[in-house]
Amino acid sequence: MLAGFLALLALILVHFFANQTRVLGWLWHGRFLSFAAGISFAYVFVDLLPALEKGQPVLKHTFGEIIPYFDRHAYLIALIGVLVYYGLQTPSASNSTKGFWFKIGGYLLFNFFVGASLADSNNPDIQPIFLFTIAMSMHYFIHDHNVSIDNPTLYTHAVRWWLVLALCGGYLVGYYTHIPNAVVAVAVSFLAGGMLLNALRYELPKREQLGYAFFVMGALGYTAVLLGIGEVS
Repeated sequence: MLAGFLALLALILVHFFANQTRVLGWLWHGRFLSFAAGISFAYVFVDLLPALEKGQPVLKHTFGEIIPYFDRHAYLIALIGVLVYYGLQTPSASNSTKGFWFKIGGYLLFNFFVGASLADSNNPDIQPIFLFTIAMSMHYFIHDHNVSIDNPTLYTHAVRWWLVLALCGGYLVGYYTHIPNAVVAVAVSFLAGGMLLNALRYELPKREQLGYAFFVMGALGYTAVLLGIGEVS
């Protein structure tokens, strides 16, 4: 329980201080952004997408009789997640305050299930927990950075607080109740689609060699550590 609680505190701190990284200076600020994006990008492909396969048996058992002709429920839900998140991020949907909050609503849901998963530090989906925490911290950092640029006042006074509340709310619900495995599998599949879209859209570095180098270092470094731990275990 202590490991999960410490991970929760680390993610909360990211939300509170993600918009303060400009104190690093413009040069190292850009390098850190690229490095963080590389870790987050690797997490999507090395950790998150394989989790869809783990959730597939649960979804097939739950929905197999209702939708008998679909053998890839998790991937279909992920596809729906990509389409929904893409719709929320089109200019017509994101220029208004209402569209902005619709987009943030997807991350509130994401945070809720991340918090719920941290309530059980033995949850295999977040093992090893310190690497999960690092990857999610970097993803939150990139996301919060982009949101704070789009609307710094709204992020500072409202968005980051709601994101923290969603994390804490999910943690409390996960601690005191048991969320059905089918619900978790649906949520993970749907949100994986959204996270994949954001990784491709916001976390790839701009066309400048320095940013790309740090992006590659972050991606390969995270992958090497994760695979190394997998070999040991």
